[in-house]
Amino acid sequence: MQLNNSSDQYILRLTLLTVGLLALLSMMPWAELTGNRVKSFNLLADLMPTATEAVSASVQSIVDPELEELLNGASDAPGGAEGANPGPEIGVSAADSIAEEDGDSLKVYDVPPPAEIVPNSIENYSGAPVLARFKAALAEADRRPVRVAVVGDSYIEGDIFCQNLRDCFRETYGGAGVGYMAMHSDFPGFRNSVTQSGSGWSMHDIRNMGRSDSLRILPGAYGKAAGSATASYAGTSKYRGTDRWTHTTFAFIAPDSGTVSISTPAGASTSQTVYASGAVQTITLPAYTGSVKISSDVPGLVGLGVYLDGDAGVAVDCMSVRGNSGLNLRSIKYGLTSQLRSVADYDLIIVEYGMNVLSGEQKDYTPYMLQMVKSIEALRKQYPKADIIIMGVGDRGVKVDGTVTSLGTAGAMTKAQRELARRTGTHFYDTRLAMGGPGSIVDWRDRKLVNADYIHLNHAGGKELAKLFHKAIEKALDQ
Repeated sequence: MQLNNSSDQYILRLTLLTVGLLALLSMMPWAELTGNRVKSFNLLADLMPTATEAVSASVQSIVDPELEELLNGASDAPGGAEGANPGPEIGVSAADSIAEEDGDSLKVYDVPPPAEIVPNSIENYSGAPVLARFKAALAEADRRPVRVAVVGDSYIEGDIFCQNLRDCFRETYGGAGVGYMAMHSDFPGFRNSVTQSGSGWSMHDIRNMGRSDSLRILPGAYGKAAGSATASYAGTSKYRGTDRWTHTTFAFIAPDSGTVSISTPAGASTSQTVYASGAVQTITLPAYTGSVKISSDVPGLVGLGVYLDGDAGVAVDCMSVRGNSGLNLRSIKYGLTSQLRSVADYDLIIVEYGMNVLSGEQKDYTPYMLQMVKSIEALRKQYPKADIIIMGVGDRGVKVDGTVTSLGTAGAMTKAQRELARRTGTHFYDTRLAMGGPGSIVDWRDRKLVNADYIHLNHAGGKELAKLFHKAIEKALDQ
């Protein structure tokens, strides 16, 4: 571009300076710097990708090693249209295959399927009244925290969906805090429900831990301190009860001696001298607060998680690991989990996986389903008081000749996940059908509810899906 005069040069420089200043202001972590008195903002939101989209862009290169191991033993048969009959995959007997055959319904194992699938409903394959354990727990919500775990992958990362589901429950039952928090986040500004900071932690999760790792727990991750380490959490006022809480509990394992402490800006604090032990230890600060700091000088301390909770109501713990297939749940450690149940036992566990397993080539997900049976059986053993809901994959888009349509194999995954619920005697929620069925991903993108990858929900989409899911829960509890 040729500038004809000094006036053109001045306008160009002023424009570049303005854009640069706006970008700099938008990148500043205002909430963290001001103790959440000034909210973080993005003045270039229309020109820059959102945090959700930035996370989504990095997801595709992440591999779940247990999923990779499973896929390496599966057939690489060519793909095709949804509903086609590819026959069973290699390594799967015809009797075990649940691929659709000539439009017939899936084979019944435990509880017969409903006469018709009702959109946005909780399908009950438990052989007992629908969500009986959870319903009984909610009757006690005025006396204790009723705890819900949502375990999943990047679809719920950043508390997406969970933050709004928590909000929906609290409209009726109350509650405080955001529940479980990891020791560190690679995207600390991603969550709307809490701000997080700290230092000194190296994170370990299912992507980099061995099958025999003795620290496999429900969240799928833990933090390890090289020396001194801190973790700070501050609530926000965007959702019911997330601005303050009454109890901060830190669960950890100490391979050496030292001191662990919890403190608030208002001066409330507690410290604990710890000694080397392979057992789970906890420290709790009972203080009404909206900000807290965890500190440790124990070399090699393993941080299993921090819980920001109220005295009663509903707590929803978001436990997401990008790239996770759910197969790691087969190997969670019973002894360790039984100790953690004293900190956080669950009345409902929502299992959200499958999106990372989907591909355009694989049309029969029986091998994955059979392995996930082991995962759900492990969950039931570890958390015997909990009802379990298998949350089916949402609709997913794929671009063909410049046009975005539904991924043809998404329906096959839904069938496998529904069969997973039947074989394990749990509950099932057809997320894709609740969204509107095949093709709904295009509508959700048009409504700005999913990212440009036509896969991941943004915060607005998480709110929409949480409202649908909560409505289905309410209908089930009224039965």
